[in-house]
Amino acid sequence: MTLAGASGAAALAGCGGGDGTPTDGSGSDGSDGSDGSDGSDGSDGSDGSDGSDGSDGSTNVVDQVHASGLQADPTNRTLNTHNTQISSEPARRLAFDRYAAYSFETQEFQLAALDDWEFDGETVTLTFREDLSWSDGSDVTTEDIDVQFQILEKIGSAIWGYVDSTEVVDDYTFQLNLTGPTNPVMVKHQLGNMWIDTPAAAFEQFTDADASEIQTWNWEDSDTEVITSGAWAYVDKNQQQWNFERNEEFHSIDNVNFSTYRFDSYQEASAPQQDFTTGGKRFDSVWSMFAAPQTVNAFQDYVMEVQTIPAKWGYGMIFNHEDPIFGDRAVRQAIAHIVNRQELVDNAGPRTKFPASVPCGIAPKDIDGWLGDTKSNFEDYGVDSTNTEEATQILEDAGYSKQNGTWTSPDGNAVSAEYLTPGGWTDFTTMTETVVDRLNEFGFDMSVASRPTSDWQGAFIESNFKVGTFYWLPGQARSAFPYFPLRHQLALDALNGGHNYDTESEQTIPAMSGDGEMTLNPLERVEQIGQQPTNEDARPIVQEAAWHNNYDLPMLSLVSKFEQSWVTTDEWDISVEEGDPARGIKWPPFWWPREGLLTAQE
Repeated sequence: MTLAGASGAAALAGCGGGDGTPTDGSGSDGSDGSDGSDGSDGSDGSDGSDGSDGSDGSTNVVDQVHASGLQADPTNRTLNTHNTQISSEPARRLAFDRYAAYSFETQEFQLAALDDWEFDGETVTLTFREDLSWSDGSDVTTEDIDVQFQILEKIGSAIWGYVDSTEVVDDYTFQLNLTGPTNPVMVKHQLGNMWIDTPAAAFEQFTDADASEIQTWNWEDSDTEVITSGAWAYVDKNQQQWNFERNEEFHSIDNVNFSTYRFDSYQEASAPQQDFTTGGKRFDSVWSMFAAPQTVNAFQDYVMEVQTIPAKWGYGMIFNHEDPIFGDRAVRQAIAHIVNRQELVDNAGPRTKFPASVPCGIAPKDIDGWLGDTKSNFEDYGVDSTNTEEATQILEDAGYSKQNGTWTSPDGNAVSAEYLTPGGWTDFTTMTETVVDRLNEFGFDMSVASRPTSDWQGAFIESNFKVGTFYWLPGQARSAFPYFPLRHQLALDALNGGHNYDTESEQTIPAMSGDGEMTLNPLERVEQIGQQPTNEDARPIVQEAAWHNNYDLPMLSLVSKFEQSWVTTDEWDISVEEGDPARGIKWPPFWWPREGLLTAQE
């Protein structure tokens, strides 16, 4: 069964159902889409029930477990959303209420924990719902929000790139004082990626600590009580399961008619696919999982593919800029010429993926709208070709030469590396194998190094790599506003800047006109994008920042995608009407129960 949406998406793809981690200090979700406002086009083997059809004592609440797939060991994940390496995106979405949710169905924001947001010049006034509560029964107040913003500042969240200071107005009103004129759309995108996830009772201890302490803290392994603000309260976890129970303190808990939500751990990406094919009924939902058309065709009839959510997120390439070879711009440009982006799409699934027409740090569907007539000045590096002549010329001009069929640097070192890729992400694996094959055919000495997700990310954070794949768009609707993906590629907060890109120095690069040179500090130029009051004011700055990205390639923009999310209907009722904003809010298995749109059959 397919739930088609009005987003224009033909289908949706995940990267294998893996657990995600925050992509920046704001606690973002690692996925995306356009809001149309910026000119873009825009396990225990159970069956999901404990065998009881009774009630937990509350009126009309079915004593039933919803088992959702989690490709991770829960004991290696945490609800501390500020933990750089092991924070769990799906658990965060389940456990915490969010400020606001963006709907790809209506292309509008839907307020959640916020009752109102008001933009007035250089201030933003946030009014929170007065019925917000933590799962221990205590009220959520601006004391919690203040601690959250203090920690976000400490760890360098993107929002502090344009927030100068904050003020507690009263228990439910919080004010952001901006650094200057700021596009409201950009602020909304950032706030839409924020959650009521930092109770002062648990996190105030870190306001005077080093950032590394909060970024490595495993909340559940500490003596500090784990409290949540969403529809589900934390119970416990082990290597197989992560258990949550209905949070009676949640303001809209009457929408939730079942007692328990559980993540069932799996390791092999094929496990949910096998379950959906054989009817094993281990999983009631999988929030994100890539499945090829022939695989989907074999699924049981009760498996529903949700097709309403596009994703400005996808497969990119990351370089260690302190490496003497892969930190060399000439090598990066040569790689861009060799990698055929359309071939990656064709091999990994054209039903769900599409290439960047120009590698410039801007989401593919938004490139034309932002670059306009200047797009023809950009180097496209061959979107559907392997340009060996151009790559050869670039390397030879930089002093590289071939020795016994292998390219060597001016110092005589072979262009050789392990190419890091996340294990279990089947579509990423396919694209990585294609990249490595083409580079080896060209004369590099490359090998695929598949790592578990946490090890893969950890190697990047520790700068223990030369080259590999990493998502080049930070995700969520905000990725439609170029500030966010361009800043992501330069500062890379998701990895603590582990790619070692120099964001401090000025660079001199060819001018956009093709005549002469231009000098800029790349990060400063990107920060200026967010300081413009309108998109038209931001456009020329976006073009310059994208021009720099296209030439220097801090990361390589390759492929973006649509999402694939899965729910089952044999024991669960889905009541999401056409036009309902919930059809387009990430992610259905977590958002729909909150809204009373995914309910247990009585």
